[in-house]
Order: sequence, then C-alpha cells, then structure tokens
Amino acid sequence: MVQDEKFMQQALELARLGGRDVAPNPMVGCIIVKNGRVIGQGYHKKFGGPHAEVNAIRSVRRRSDLAGATMYVTLEPCRHWGKTPPCADLIASVGITKVICASRDPFQKKPVKFSFLSGPVADECQELNKFFFTWVTKKRPYITAKIAISADGFVAGVGGKPVRITNHRQDVEVHKLRAAHQAIMVGARTVLNDDPRLGVRYVKGKNPLRIILNPNHRLPRTLKVFRDKNFMVISGLRGKRINFKKLFTDLAKRDISSVLVEPGPTLYQSLKKARLIDELIVFTGKRKIGAGLKLVF
Repeated sequence: MVQDEKFMQQALELARLGGRDVAPNPMVGCIIVKNGRVIGQGYHKKFGGPHAEVNAIRSVRRRSDLAGATMYVTLEPCRHWGKTPPCADLIASVGITKVICASRDPFQKKPVKFSFLSGPVADECQELNKFFFTWVTKKRPYITAKIAISADGFVAGVGGKPVRITNHRQDVEVHKLRAAHQAIMVGARTVLNDDPRLGVRYVKGKNPLRIILNPNHRLPRTLKVFRDKNFMVISGLRGKRINFKKLFTDLAKRDISSVLVEPGPTLYQSLKKARLIDELIVFTGKRKIGAGLKLVF
C-alpha cells in the first residue's frame, strides 16, 4: 500500500500540470510501473488531446515492456468514445495486467476489474477534479463564492464604496482562485462601485471569462470589464430577477465547469437561497472600517 500511494502521488503531481488547459475535462496523471521501476508517465495536457494513459503508454521506450506492467492513474480510465477512443481498450491491448485508480469516472455505469486506492492520496485526487465531477453529475459548474470581510464585519464602505480590506498575500490567493476557474461572476452594483478588471495578476494564469449580471441594463461600456471580448452580460427581462439555475445550466452546456463568484450582499443571498454555492471562501482583513455594508451568512 505504501508503494501504491507513492506511485499515485507521482501521478497526482503530473495531473496538476494540466490545469485549466484541460477544462471542462478532468486533470489526470498516469504512471506505468514494472518491477518496481517507473517505465512511463504522462498527463492530460489539453482539452480534446490524448488522455494521460495514452501519453504514458507512448512514453515507454519499448512496447514489449508494457506486458505485465502496472498502471497508476488518478481517474478511472474511460470506456466510452468521446473526442478520443476508450483508454480501457488501449490498456488491455498493450498487455498491462493491473490498473490502480484513485477516483471513479462518473460517466462509467458498470463496474470494472480495476483496483481503487483509498486514503489521503485518493482524497486529493478526488478534490483535484471537483469541478469536473460537479459538471458531470449536477449538469452545472462548480460554484465558489469568494468574500472579503473587514475585522469589524463589513464587506464594503458606506453606500457600497470600495475600501481596502485584504493585504497583498491575500490578494495573491484571490488571483490564484481566478486563474483556477473558467469564469468569474459579479453583480452590476460591484461593477459600478469598483470598476474592477476581474483579471489575473500576481500569478501566472489565464484570465477567466467575465460574467456580469446586469438585470436593469444600466452598465456603460466604458467600464474596465468591457475592455475586450472576454465577457458575457446577463440581462434580466424588464428588471425581472435572473433565473440562476437556468443560467448555470446554460453555462455548463457551454463547457464551463467552474465559476468564481465575487458577490455583494444581494447576489450572495440570491445564490444562497437557491442553494447554488458549493464552496465559500472568506478572507478576513485585519483593519476595521467602522461603517458600511454587511453580509449575513
């Protein structure tokens, strides 16, 4: 078991290299071992490209070495046709005799003879692809709500006026979150008050799609969120409320598996009421504001 965990940890580190390039598909890493030695490795590099198992098999110098080998893969190999052929068929054809997986593929319905690892490493592999699992099983993106709150409980100044709450270290973590998600969502009031860019700075990564909720059609296109074409405006009909469940279903159909929401009090309460927050991340500042807007958790 210790050896299995060691090799699966190596596969997990490979899987992380895929990052957002593979979204909405999962990040997957694969190690091929024979006689206690790694003879091949690979990971899923980009959406629509060869899967981790294919890349690992291709990396083995001699095809004959695959006979009798063991494969460690962070996600159960696929058995269905998608953008690529089934990996399970390829694995069987090259003579690999044992496959150890860390998490199950939600697309698979019938049980297979693969072995499944349990424990901390397997839990990490499951956590790594929480966006993918939600996208498949709930038919909507994984929704993370990020909130910054002052030491005395305020999320903004009087009248929603923007105030500095987080420090630079916390800002770096926020931008890591932005880089990890395919889309970022804010309400019209936040855009009007803060005029944010909603991009990725401080860390290396792609800018997420900017989703701006503008139910009353009142946002001027001179704002920074409209600086290029990487945005989507969601408008209500004659001021009616936005149907969030339909919105997130539609986003999933567009292959968006993760949305980071940076909400004000109104948007947060709407998502909470609809039970559409999968994860809440709160950054608490050290300074006090004294007065302003509060958010009821």
